[in-house]
This record gives sequence, structure tokens and C-alpha cells, in this order.
Amino acid sequence: MDFREFAAKETSELAARLTKAAATATELAVKHARDEAQKVADGLRDQIQAAVKEKTTTAGQLKDAQALAERLRGEVKTATERAEATGRQLDETRKSVEKLEATRAELTAARDEQGAGRKTAEADLKKAREAMEALRAEMANTTKQFERAVTERLAAEEASAAASSHSQAADAKLTAVTDLLAKNAARVKTLEQAHHDADQKVQALESKLQNAHSSSAAPAAAAAAPEPVLDELLAAFQALTGASTIAEVLTTVVEQLAAQFPRVALFRVKKGHLQGEHQIGFDLKTDIGKLVLPLGMDSLAARAASSGQIEILTGEAAVKEGKIAPFSGAPACAMAIPIIVAGDTLAILYADDSGAPKSVPRGTTDSRTRFADALRHYAVALLMRVTKELKALAELQKYAASLLKEMEQMYDADVESGITGADLQTRLAGNLEFARSIYGSRTALEGADAATLLDDELNALLDSRKGTPFARDLSAAAGHTPRSAAEAS
Repeated sequence: MDFREFAAKETSELAARLTKAAATATELAVKHARDEAQKVADGLRDQIQAAVKEKTTTAGQLKDAQALAERLRGEVKTATERAEATGRQLDETRKSVEKLEATRAELTAARDEQGAGRKTAEADLKKAREAMEALRAEMANTTKQFERAVTERLAAEEASAAASSHSQAADAKLTAVTDLLAKNAARVKTLEQAHHDADQKVQALESKLQNAHSSSAAPAAAAAAPEPVLDELLAAFQALTGASTIAEVLTTVVEQLAAQFPRVALFRVKKGHLQGEHQIGFDLKTDIGKLVLPLGMDSLAARAASSGQIEILTGEAAVKEGKIAPFSGAPACAMAIPIIVAGDTLAILYADDSGAPKSVPRGTTDSRTRFADALRHYAVALLMRVTKELKALAELQKYAASLLKEMEQMYDADVESGITGADLQTRLAGNLEFARSIYGSRTALEGADAATLLDDELNALLDSRKGTPFARDLSAAAGHTPRSAAEAS
């Protein structure tokens, strides 16, 4: 190969190498320029975004500044208006102070004038008080004289009324005693004849007994000795003629019945029970007035109230059957006597001979029964004469029942209106106290029987409403306590 070919070949290869290197360098330069341009573009883009954000922030701040300026402008306007109003108020206050100063001066002058007037008024008041005291003393003397005159007049009227009443009562008693003596005269003759016949029979029996048993003649004669029942009965009639009220008649019957029985008790018939009232001979631990016998309890007194007849137990029957409850003892004879007036059972008398000394002679059961029956009939005759009092008691009983009925209606009205608890009980207690007050005013001049009718009706109402809220509240308001053990049994 010649040099020329070698040189051309080398030149071609060199040119190729140079072309290739130039292409490579060109690619590198283009890539570098592209990278640099990309970096510049990214930087410009970031700057543009930052500029947009800054513009947005600036716009928001500008808007806030404008709003703040508007608010400050409004506050300045409000402050200006307040300052103007304060100025006006200050002017008005200044004017008011001037007026108050003028008013104070006027009040000071008026006060001084009032002080002078008060001194004058006090002097006049002192004179008026002195005149009033003198007039009051004179009026008190006049009132005392008037009261004395009224008292003397009332005393004279009462004395006149009492004299008239006593005169009428004496005339009525005289008439009744005359009639009674006329009626009793025949009965006395009959009793004397019966007594004479009995003596003859006794003598005949004594004669037969002496013939049959001579050794026992003396005891038999002593046992058949005549009894002084007639004298005691006449004495009882005489004592009863002095009784003018229901309570006096019943108390006298108890006292006279004690001549035949060592133990006698009086029970008044109430609604559903017998209430103890008076007793002789019983050694009771509690007051007879607190003793209550239910009519539903099987006792001798309840039997008499139910049958309307004299009930009798003899021997050990009363003790074994327990019919003399709530009384203890071992009587040989016990009886219950009902007092019935105009169809109504007014009272029950209980009597027995428990504890009677054997040395004291007593009549037979039959004679004592006849004594009690005669005493009962005479007492009923006397009680019929005081029917006016019985009628008044019946009317007062209805009045007491009407008061309690009105009180129950008021209680129901309070419940319907929504009143409960302590307020309801307080109102009920007040209504009960008012009922007691007006009932007490009406019965102030009546006897003891009338005074207890309201409590009797109250107890009957509590029994009929037992278990209801009204009964519980009424029991608490009345201070109601359980009755005695006799009632519970």
C-alpha cells in the first residue's frame, strides 16, 4: 500500500472518529443545555407560583385592612355620637343638679316648718290623750255599772224562771207521786196478801218439816224468814222521785240496786257498743268511763241489749261461760237489766253478788229479780216524763252527725283539688276543731249527755270508714286512741 492510500485511509478514519466525537459532544452539549433550560424553567415556575401566592396573600391582607378601616371608621362614628350624647347628658345632669339644689332648699324650709308643726301637734295630742284617758275611765265606770245592772237583771230573770220551773216540776212530781202511790197501794196490798199467803205456806211447811225432821226445823225456819224487799223498794221509789234528769234517774237506780247487789255498773248504749258511766262496788284499775263493751261480744250485758229483757245467770254458769266479762269474780247471781224508753234502749244495768259476805242476808234470786224489774219499770215511767230531754238529745245527735258529714265533704273536696300530705291533715284538723267549737257553743247549756254526742258520732264515723285515708287522717286529727281491752276482746 502506498503512502497516499494509507494517508487517505487514515484521514477517513480520523474524519469518522472526529465526526463521531463531534456528534457525541453535540449530544452532550444539547443534553446539558436541555438540563440547564429545564432547571431555569423550574426556577421560573417556582418564582411565578410564589409571586401568585404572595399576590393572593397581599389581596387578602388588603381586604382585611379595608374591613378593619371600615370597622374603625364605624367605631369612630359611634364614639363621636357617644361623646355628643354624653355632652347632652352632662348638660341635663347639670340642669337636674340645679333643680335638686332648689328642691333641697325648699325641703329644708318645709322641714323646719314641719318641725314647728309637729311640736304643736304633739302638744295637741298630749291634751287629746289626757281627755281620752279621762273619757275612758268614765266609760269603764259606766260599763261596770251597766254590767252590774245586766247581771242583776239576768239573775232576777233566772231566779224567776227557776222559781217557775221548780213550781211546775213540783206540781208534776206531786201529781206523779199521787198517781204512783195510788197505783202502788193496790200492789202493796197484793204483795202483803202474797206475803201473808207465803207465811201460811211457810208455817205449813215448817209444821211438816218438824214432824218429819225435828232436828232441821230451826235452819229451815231461818231460811224461810220474810225478806224486807218491800221496804227497800218503797225507799227506792222515794229516792227516784227526786231525780229530774236522765243522768239523775239512772244514777239513782244504780244506787238503789246496790241495796240488793254489792256490785252494780251502768252502761249507756252508744252506736255499736256499751259505754261505762257509773259503778258501785267494783275494784277497777281503770276509770269506768273508759270501759267499752262491743254489742257484738257475747256478754250478759250485750244479751240484755239484744233481747230487751232481764238476763240472769246463776251459780257457776256466768264464770264458766265468761259472760260477765270484763269483770272478774265468782258471783252466785248476775243479771243485766235493760232500760228501754219509747222503744229505744237507753242503758244497761249490770249487777252481781260477787264478794258478798255470807253473813249478810240477801234475798233470793227471784225476789231480787222482781225488785230489779219493779225498779226498772218505775225508772222508765220517770224517764218518760223527761221525753223533752230525750228529744233534744236526738236532735243534737243529728246535728253532730251533720257537722261530721260536712267535714267529710270538705275533705273530699280538698283531695279533688290536689291537696295532699301534711296540708290535707292540717286542714282536716282545723275543720274538726271548728266543728267542736260550734257544737260546744250550741250545747253549752245542755247536760253531760249532750256534750259527748259529737265524740260518739266521731267514733261511729271512724268505725264505718275504717281503713280509708279519711279515717286515718281523722283519727290523727282527733288524737284518737284505741279503746280499752274490753272492746278489743
